[in-house]
Amino acid sequence: MKTAIMYGGGNIGRGFIGKVFSDSGYRVCFLDIMPDVIDEMNTRAEYTVRIVSNEEERDTVVKNVYAVNSLTDQAIDEIVNCDIMATAVGVVVLPKIAPVIARGVAARMARTGKPLDIILCENQLGADELMRGWIYEKLTDEQKRWADDNLGLVEASIGRMVPPLTAEMRAKDRLLICVEPYSDLPVDNDAFKGRIPDLVGLIPYTPFEFYIKRKLFLHNGGHALCAYLGYEKGYEYIWQAIADPEIYKAAEASMMTSAHALIAKFGEDVRKNVESNVSDLLFRFQNKALKDTVARVGADPVRKLRRNDRIVGAALFAIEQGVDPAPIVKGIMAALKFDRAGDATAPEIQTALKERGIEYVMGHYMGLTADEPLFDMIKIAYQM
Repeated sequence: MKTAIMYGGGNIGRGFIGKVFSDSGYRVCFLDIMPDVIDEMNTRAEYTVRIVSNEEERDTVVKNVYAVNSLTDQAIDEIVNCDIMATAVGVVVLPKIAPVIARGVAARMARTGKPLDIILCENQLGADELMRGWIYEKLTDEQKRWADDNLGLVEASIGRMVPPLTAEMRAKDRLLICVEPYSDLPVDNDAFKGRIPDLVGLIPYTPFEFYIKRKLFLHNGGHALCAYLGYEKGYEYIWQAIADPEIYKAAEASMMTSAHALIAKFGEDVRKNVESNVSDLLFRFQNKALKDTVARVGADPVRKLRRNDRIVGAALFAIEQGVDPAPIVKGIMAALKFDRAGDATAPEIQTALKERGIEYVMGHYMGLTADEPLFDMIKIAYQM
C-alpha cells in the first residue's frame, strides 16, 4: 500500500487532508508532537470525521492511519520512503518544521533519489517560496540543486470550514473532528515534480493564482464582510448575519464585485466557476452546525485590513481590473467600526482613528497612498 505523510494532526490535517489520503487508498502517517494524539492514533489506527450541515450529521471512519513523533529519526525515515506528503500546521509553524523536512529531503536524495511532492495546505500567499527558503537554509549547495529538480512544493487552496468541538465532545473522543461537507482541493498543477497523485477531490489548476485569489477575495473576503456587518447589528454567529437580508445582499454584491474582477483578469472561461462559487459560499455561510462566530471571523482587523489581504486587497484588485469596488468599500467601512472588547487589534484601529485620523489609518494599516483611487473612495465613505 502507498504511504502518505500528513505533517500536522490538527483540524485540517485530520478533518480534510488525512481523510483525502485515506479515501484515496493511502496508508496515512501523521507527523506531530502531541503525545496524546500520537498515542491514541497508534492505539486505534483510525479516527472519526463527523460531517455536519443544516440537513444532516453523519460519521465516517478514517482507517489505515498511524502517527510518528516528528522530532524522531523515524520521522526522517517516513519522509524518505513516502509517496506523497502534505503540511497543515499553520503559517507561523512552517519555519519550525522546515529543518525536519530538510533532513528528510537530504536523506531521500542520498537513499532513494525519488522526487518528493509536498502539498502545502496553509492558505498563505507565496507559501511555496517561503517554505523553500526555510528548507534551503538547512541544505548544502548540492542538496539544493537536487531539490530544485526533485522537491515539489505545491500550494493548495483550503476552503473546507471546521467548527469547534465542545469540551464534552473532546472528552468523549479526543480524535473526533467535525467538518462541513465541502471537500474540493485545488492545487498548483505546475508545482509537482513527480506524477500528480490521484486524490479524491484534487483539482490541479493552471494558473494557480486564480484559485489563490478566488479563495482570498470571495471566501475570506465575503466571510469577513458578514462578520463586520453582523457585528454592527449585534449578531453572534455568521449564520445569523447572513440570514439578515441586508447583510446577504451586501455580501453577495461584494463577492460578485471580486468575481467580476476575476473574470476580467482570467477570462470568460472562469465565469461559471466564480459565479457558482459565490452561490455556494452564500449557502455554506448559513450552516448553523459550523457555529462560526462573528468574533472569530472578524478577529484581528489589523491583519485583515492590509493591502494584500481579503478586503483592501480585493478592492485594489477590482480597481486594477476596471471594476467599481464600491460594494467592497462598504465592507472596509464596517471593518473600521469593529471595536469588539477583548480583540487583540480592534482597539488599536479605534485608537488610531480617534487620535490620528482616517488618512493615517489608510497609510499605516492599509498601505495606501494619497494618489491611489481607493484612498479617496475610503476617505469620502468614512467622512459620510
